[in-house]
Amino acid sequence: MAGIDKAAIAFSIAIVAVGVGFAFYAGNVQGNAPAVSAPVITKTAEPKTQTDPFADIVSKVKKEAASTTTEKNVEVKKEVKTEEPVAPVEKSTEPKTVSVTISPGSSSPGCETSNECYSPSSTTISVMDTVEWKNTDTAAHTVSSGSPADGPSGTFDSSLITAGSSFEHTFDQAGSFDYFCMVHPWMVGNVQVN
Repeated sequence: MAGIDKAAIAFSIAIVAVGVGFAFYAGNVQGNAPAVSAPVITKTAEPKTQTDPFADIVSKVKKEAASTTTEKNVEVKKEVKTEEPVAPVEKSTEPKTVSVTISPGSSSPGCETSNECYSPSSTTISVMDTVEWKNTDTAAHTVSSGSPADGPSGTFDSSLITAGSSFEHTFDQAGSFDYFCMVHPWMVGNVQVN
């Protein structure tokens, strides 16, 4: 009975070893036809001493598995990311539009003390840039070049800008341009054109 148990255990180990060997081999080959054909068992004369009948198969599978891993050249591809050189950011030479808000409540005196009648009250732009004045107050206003003391200079004049409307002017010359509201002379601002 012990001989049958020993043979059954040896057979089970051999089957597991063959399965592991084939799984290992198939994992390395990945779709290629196996280089080793299945072992053929032929009937031989029984030896006088009882030996493990599957020892040859197990050792053969182990040798094949070992030789497969050492002989197989595995190509490893590593993705290399190269960063594109960053070009220096150039200043845009395109004309731009800058917004100035005619502040709510500026139709009543008081906004001049904090320079908030036009917001911002002073703006710096480049030649060919445009300034857009948006009236967010409930009263109508003007944006007129000049000053309350000297009157309009004639460079630009919006006429009356009603509540919710706007006025634009493109500056084609460098210089400093003061402006004010002809209806509410305490409202003053400046555009600096470089």
